[in-house]
Amino acid sequence: MSDEALLKLMTKEKQQFWIILTIVFLGFVGISIPYLIFPPLFLNPDYPLLPIDWSASNRAFFLGIALAVYPFGQFIGAPLLGSLSDQYGRKHLLTGSLLVNAVCTFFTAVAIAKQQLVLLIISRFISGVMEGNISIARAMAIDLKSLSKNVTLGRISAVTSCAYLIGPFFGGMLAGLSISIPFYCMSAFFIILTSLSAFVLKQSFTPVVTRKSFWQQIKFIKKIRLLFSNERLKFLLLASTFFTLAVDMFYEFGPVYLTLKWTLVPSQLIFYNAVLCVGLAIGHSFLPSFLAGRVSIRSSIISSIGIFTLFLIGIILTESTVVMLTLCGLIGLVIGLAVTALTVIISDAASEQIQGEVMGTQQALRVLCDALICLFGGILLIFSAKLILIIAAILSLGTLIYYSRSRTEGLTISTEAGS
Repeated sequence: MSDEALLKLMTKEKQQFWIILTIVFLGFVGISIPYLIFPPLFLNPDYPLLPIDWSASNRAFFLGIALAVYPFGQFIGAPLLGSLSDQYGRKHLLTGSLLVNAVCTFFTAVAIAKQQLVLLIISRFISGVMEGNISIARAMAIDLKSLSKNVTLGRISAVTSCAYLIGPFFGGMLAGLSISIPFYCMSAFFIILTSLSAFVLKQSFTPVVTRKSFWQQIKFIKKIRLLFSNERLKFLLLASTFFTLAVDMFYEFGPVYLTLKWTLVPSQLIFYNAVLCVGLAIGHSFLPSFLAGRVSIRSSIISSIGIFTLFLIGIILTESTVVMLTLCGLIGLVIGLAVTALTVIISDAASEQIQGEVMGTQQALRVLCDALICLFGGILLIFSAKLILIIAAILSLGTLIYYSRSRTEGLTISTEAGS
């Protein structure tokens, strides 16, 4: 390929990547809008969603269900949509999933306005299934061959971190007008993204000719076994899942621990969240590309997981809010580096024909763990919020030992493994 042709290709793919980033960013802004809305919606009797005479335990139970159905939906949707995109094309699946998400989010708003708990739970579950399209976005970024995976995957993760900083802020403001308005706005967001995907985004991948039946698509356990037949890929997916389980325990219950220890108010927690998200954005977007070529990806992963473990222990032990905030920012940096590096080498272990399926499987394993955390984390809180962070540190240390001791090498996984 001539230099001029290569330059044109890079320019075209950079434009495509910015469109992908825009869709991911706005999508996650919409997803994160209800982050601070659901707890008072379920736990505060002033909101009429649940009967006023329901006990606190019943309210907490259904809050756990409402929070868990979304990641359970992602668990189903991420590998399914990723696999379908390998066969039918990324663009069509992304556009369709955004449109369905717009409809489901609209019904979530209706459910809140009309106090329909069952409709709320069903609509959130289907929205979660459709939000598995993050695996499609990652696969589309991987399809851009002129761009480094460290850059594309890192920046996708970075914009999601920024979105989780901005979305809850706007969600809280909109909820002041009406508790259902944020969800109507989310629905409008997804309509805009559907149009952007349909009319601006280009097809990034020529789908394979061989297509699978519906029943083959939904046999997730069988698909996991086939992917795990490649020892290298199995090792990397397990390492990624164990580490992100520790990270998500910190995400979900770090604010609870800090609130109980220092009696923080919501405005202070927003500041904590801002420090963490800024660290995550830098860690995802800048560090992987900066260290590429300077430090091996294996060394980056080992170092970042080890530092995360130490800093998490530091947060548990410190009695200084300044030290705590500093450690939270630094933790964001190393989480960003580790997660991006793990995603890159997982992608490198798979062939081009099954990138969507592999990215979907990685995402599915993570959100399954997140759903379990939502369901069972409250039980651990009965004993101690600190206990949850200690378990997270132990999990991270176990991942470090597991990854450090294994030197599993393997060839790129074949397309047959995903059939």
